[in-house]
Amino acid sequence: MAREGSGHAQFITGTDRMQPKVMQSLRFALQPAVDNISVNWTVPEGVTVDMLSPPINTLFQGQRALIHAQIKGQSSGKTEGAVTVKYRLKDQPVTNQLQFTLKPAEDTGLTIHRLAARSVIRSLELEERAGGADTENIRRRIVELSVQAGVSSVYTAFIGINKDSKQTVKGPLLQRSVPVSRECVYMMAAFHGGGARMCAMGAPAMMKCSARRKRNTQTSALHSCGPIQSNSMGIQCDSMSFEEEGEEGEPQKDPLLQLVSLQKAAGCWELNASLAAVFGKTEDEVTNQKTAQVEGSVWATVLALIWLYAYKSDQQDEWQFVAMKAASWIRSQKPDGLSQCVCDGNALLGSQVTEDTLEI
Repeated sequence: MAREGSGHAQFITGTDRMQPKVMQSLRFALQPAVDNISVNWTVPEGVTVDMLSPPINTLFQGQRALIHAQIKGQSSGKTEGAVTVKYRLKDQPVTNQLQFTLKPAEDTGLTIHRLAARSVIRSLELEERAGGADTENIRRRIVELSVQAGVSSVYTAFIGINKDSKQTVKGPLLQRSVPVSRECVYMMAAFHGGGARMCAMGAPAMMKCSARRKRNTQTSALHSCGPIQSNSMGIQCDSMSFEEEGEEGEPQKDPLLQLVSLQKAAGCWELNASLAAVFGKTEDEVTNQKTAQVEGSVWATVLALIWLYAYKSDQQDEWQFVAMKAASWIRSQKPDGLSQCVCDGNALLGSQVTEDTLEI
């Protein structure tokens, strides 16, 4: 879904927290993306370039893309080539060019070749999945590339070879059923043009695969394997909770989620007992330490920001938009005595967060 929608996919499994991944997807949706990507090659006469990677449609900030190509032929003249990448960012055209030599180093190894072969195999697997008249030829090509390059595919599998006898390790095939926890949920999000579409998907309940053994003495041999079968299991959730249970089964409220839920639509917090409880204080303790020059909402909002930066820095992906909105609200109030307010807040919460860190 994400690939076809020129978007980004996220997966949430097992005990993964949903919040940071949702926030990352939201950042992707809000930030400008690189699109209209094109790749052009400049090579001497007699040399050709075959693209091995599928076209790249979109790149989000923080992502990277690998492009594999096969350079074939021989040139009697120039030994240099160039690749030019053109794209658009914020509706502005951008061009990057890279020069390269056509004389490969002697110690390059096979790593790049295997990565390229894996890229071609992945494209062929997608092509076969889409259906067509050349299914058998596609499968034959996948197996051929897989065996030649020594990388796995849906139709091949590695087998064990005895190093001493150079013979295939023989024995009965064993089938293992590996159940997946019912708590496992995959979420996929596709973004394009600032819009978002989300879809929850059931996790596979079980994966099975049996490899066919063939007589071969090569240690890197790969042989045809039957297709992997998976039994899909639908998961229905009537409700979702991010709260953890205590020792006696009572739900323990996450202080971070409590703080976020107390934030007003404008971006501020009110000075009350619920907010004080998040800090592990009483309402009187928080009120008595308030800086005289600032009003209660400003004091409460500064305390909330200090607490986030001081004690929840490892979860910043989850609350950074909350902090941005709060800091914007504080700046709009233009309060007096803000520096003293930050000092008093650090003293109350036992922290050392600077005013610059809070961006207020």
